[in-house]
Amino acid sequence: MASIFETRPSYYTAQVNAGGKRKSKSFRSKTEAKRWARQFEAALDDGKRPDRDATFGQLAEEYLTHLTETKAPSRSKMAAIRIICEHIGRVPTGAIDVGTFRDFAKQRRNGGAGPATILMDLSYTGSILRHGGALADVDTSRAVAALASARSVLGASGAIARPEERERRPTDAELIGLRDFWAKRLRGLPIWDIVQFAIASGMRLSEITRLRWDDLDETRKTITIRDRKHPRAKKGNDQTVPLLAGPVTIDSAVIDPLAIIQVQRQDGDRIFPYNSATISTSFTRAVASCRIANLRFHDLRHEAASRLFEAGYQIEQVALVTGHRDWNMLRRYTQLQPESLHRD
Repeated sequence: MASIFETRPSYYTAQVNAGGKRKSKSFRSKTEAKRWARQFEAALDDGKRPDRDATFGQLAEEYLTHLTETKAPSRSKMAAIRIICEHIGRVPTGAIDVGTFRDFAKQRRNGGAGPATILMDLSYTGSILRHGGALADVDTSRAVAALASARSVLGASGAIARPEERERRPTDAELIGLRDFWAKRLRGLPIWDIVQFAIASGMRLSEITRLRWDDLDETRKTITIRDRKHPRAKKGNDQTVPLLAGPVTIDSAVIDPLAIIQVQRQDGDRIFPYNSATISTSFTRAVASCRIANLRFHDLRHEAASRLFEAGYQIEQVALVTGHRDWNMLRRYTQLQPESLHRD
């Protein structure tokens, strides 16, 4: 008969008798402790050795070790996996069931995570179970099936959901306000140049900071983006894109991305040799100082695509600039201004 007792506030330990030896594990909830003990004893009755079952945390280690051999996981992904492991890292893979994920979702929700964040957590969890299990030679099919069932249940209740598509576009007044804000501050970071370039090029911030001088073709007015984001094969996904002058105007001034590049200092390999996090932080602080609500740097990419459509470019032309492989994905970037449909 298993024993369940509280070892410290909000932590419970389960003990079971395994062939004359006591086996124990600690959990963040009494429910998890009871479930582990029940499934441990059931496995013993079936003649199995559940004490040899790899924990979810061990699979996560295998997964991350393999992942870092080819590419460094993003900071957000690493942070998410750490949080997941804090909750279920010590749970044996064989003990994972639908209740495990329901409890996890409840704990994350109580901690302030929204439905989209929890959905992303479960997506990472699935990757760990599938790939980490294969790497550790552990059968995770039961846990993967439980995850699929849990996602169905949680989705129906609204506990998980896809993130809402953003429709935020900066107004000219907001952009002028940001320009004037930065003009009053002497700094080495040409943040206004970068903002204009982002709107004129449709590039992600990480792509802008990777641009190199030797990838620029001034004669053809093009530049090559190395390892552009791709749903399956980012490495080697190089794309040459046009630097278009004209679709974007701010305060009646035409924005020319090539001209912006040409005024940058050539003291290194990169055209914009700055840290993405520094740029993002500077942008966020300026937005707050100008009392602009709900505007993010990535919204500038949205603005770029929308302005191209408003200027009359076709979907295949816009996709060439933005790098979208799936044209349907461009739908979320096409919140056109009604007045843009007028033709003089």
